Amino acid sequence: MAEKDWEGSSSSENEAAFPNDDDEEFLSGGSGPKLQFRVGSSKARWIDELGMVEVEVKRGKLWTTTGIIRSGKAYCFIEEALYLSEIGELQILGEKDDTVIPLKDLYEKIAEEKSGCSWENYEAYKYLKGLGYILGRHGVPWTSKDAAISTLSSEEESVTKLLGDMQICEARAVFDVYLPNSRFKKSSPGEPSFVACFSGDSPPSKEDIKVLQSRVASPLMFCHIAQGRVSFFSFSSIDLPVLP
Repeated sequence: MAEKDWEGSSSSENEAAFPNDDDEEFLSGGSGPKLQFRVGSSKARWIDELGMVEVEVKRGKLWTTTGIIRSGKAYCFIEEALYLSEIGELQILGEKDDTVIPLKDLYEKIAEEKSGCSWENYEAYKYLKGLGYILGRHGVPWTSKDAAISTLSSEEESVTKLLGDMQICEARAVFDVYLPNSRFKKSSPGEPSFVACFSGDSPPSKEDIKVLQSRVASPLMFCHIAQGRVSFFSFSSIDLPVLP
């Protein structure tokens, strides 16, 4: 078993700036979970039915590697929206008015786990983004020219159904993770460097690992979070002791 033990961090100083984008120049925001938006920050509107935000104003290079595109519109999952809000790059407006949703309400949405992301998932997402990695939800295409936003829920359901068909109880693939890449394109992302997987409080079972490995082409990295410390580990081989 190979293990990488990376201490968690909430700083955005390591967030990569990506060129080759049509948007305006990206200026790094502050670190930490506080609503202090930079001048000219992006804006999005929360859509409760989808559990996502629809981006209305895009500014900055960050959109090269954040959000999915459907029928020419950009949408963010809750983990993306919260992260950008924390670093001051995205104002999330209410569904029925232009009041900015406070971080407290966004945290509650994560805690409810109704938008496809748990606190454990978000901590890993936030940490890897802080290191400059590019993350997308596993099994959800970055772009789709013909698909409407209404198909997003069915995409998520199909992934969930696939995992159910694979008889996975705890271990699950959550994020496709790409190395920092200034030439990353959503239209042709290529294969991820690894897939971030979660298995709850217990290590994944041998059966779960074998099933995931048979279904996911990219290397698997299992995430464990304890007391704010993020650790990733992988299995090169699985040998169980034989009891007498």
